[in-house]
Amino acid sequence: MKLDNKNFQLVALGLFLLILEFTPPPWGIPLPSWHFFVLFLVMVIAMILEPIPATVISLIAVIIGICAGKWMFYQDFAAGMPNEILWNDLLKWGLGGFASPTVWLVFAAFIFALGYEVSGLGRRVALIMVRFMGRRTLTLGYAIVLSDVLLAPFTPSNTARTGGTIFPVIRNLPPLFSSLPNDPSSRKIGGYLMWMMVIGTSISSSMFITASAPNILGVELAHKIVGVTISWSQWFLAFAPTGIILLIVSPLLSYYLYKPQISKNDEVVKWAQDELQQLGRISANEIKLIGLVLLSLSLWVFGASLINSTVVALLAVALMIAIGVVKWSEITAYKTAWNTLVNLATLVVMANGLTKSGFIDWFDSLVSSHLHGMSPLIALIVLVLIFYFSHYLFASLSAHTATVLPVILSIGKSIGGVPLDKLSLLLVLSIGIMGVLTPYATGPGVIIYGCGYISSRDYWRLGCINGVLYISVLLLITLPLLYL
Repeated sequence: MKLDNKNFQLVALGLFLLILEFTPPPWGIPLPSWHFFVLFLVMVIAMILEPIPATVISLIAVIIGICAGKWMFYQDFAAGMPNEILWNDLLKWGLGGFASPTVWLVFAAFIFALGYEVSGLGRRVALIMVRFMGRRTLTLGYAIVLSDVLLAPFTPSNTARTGGTIFPVIRNLPPLFSSLPNDPSSRKIGGYLMWMMVIGTSISSSMFITASAPNILGVELAHKIVGVTISWSQWFLAFAPTGIILLIVSPLLSYYLYKPQISKNDEVVKWAQDELQQLGRISANEIKLIGLVLLSLSLWVFGASLINSTVVALLAVALMIAIGVVKWSEITAYKTAWNTLVNLATLVVMANGLTKSGFIDWFDSLVSSHLHGMSPLIALIVLVLIFYFSHYLFASLSAHTATVLPVILSIGKSIGGVPLDKLSLLLVLSIGIMGVLTPYATGPGVIIYGCGYISSRDYWRLGCINGVLYISVLLLITLPLLYL
């Protein structure tokens, strides 16, 4: 039987796992910690190569962890444990991610995104912004970014938000000016408009905790590893000053760095008006959804002390179903939401396994001996920068967060005096904005780069400049505010 590339990768990964498992642990790692670390490492490599869907990979890793947990978590005392207690404890660990409130928060946000889609409200918002701000190319750029921001609180998939809602609207605009992909004419207006979507999705993904699934994963890891809890309102208030500055500066900076040849346009406004006429008057379901959005935002921002953010989101979902904004059949058919639920739950479990197996404790002791005496503030900044720029090595925000964040948090924990609450918050706030760095940094980037309006050279150049700007503003604005 001839193996195709994907099957070959699966076989190679399986052999790699077995070889490493039977390899003596290096660097003095305890044997149980080594066993789990190998499983975690192979899972990450598999998620990067993705011979099968990432959700399936993380689920298989959890199942292997449950089956082999005796040697990963209980090697020293498993012999005296009754089998029933052993298996119950392993199952509790393996299924623990599905009991995480933050995982269900992002699932509920996905259902909000579904409401935007089926009601047509998401497309209407984008078209309205284009209609009112589209006469000048610069203001049209701001309209694209703001459209993404308006949809972000309730769309935890930036691929669905930018690639599925914003992109289908904006991609119709360049041809109105004979600006074509993979052609010198792309610089007329198409390149700038496409780059605005990259700007919008990266800033909006960091603006709200529910704007990107890796945000939720990061918050959960911070809670599991260092005991830091981050609420929806805390996240928003911490990033808001940085986000507002970036929303003002980034489109203007990109306008001069990647200046379009067309600065004024009336065709865009006319096209948006025609599209809005085809949509017709705002529907009852759109009005209902707007009401639920305003209610949820109010409770998230002002009611944090009264009601849990996940409860608010699930309540909104229940009301969406009850008043007919979405149907239950549409929810059950929404594969992206269910895939994300399982993927996040299993990644949370695997990251928690690094602590349960003793790997994090071992790593803490190893690193602390090398970083002893470093200034806590300098250490904090260095750790944030390492986490941020290491995304050049990853093609997935989720894989990067699951792999690097536990390590960085562990290092911070090992350095005496580092404020773990501030470190955790800065790390998770940086997850979204790092999506601007490369063409493969996040899902929307791949879609936008693939459409052919932005050359590879321009994408890397703009990504580097904006990436440095984003992390600089975060450290210069948000970090001092955290000490107030």
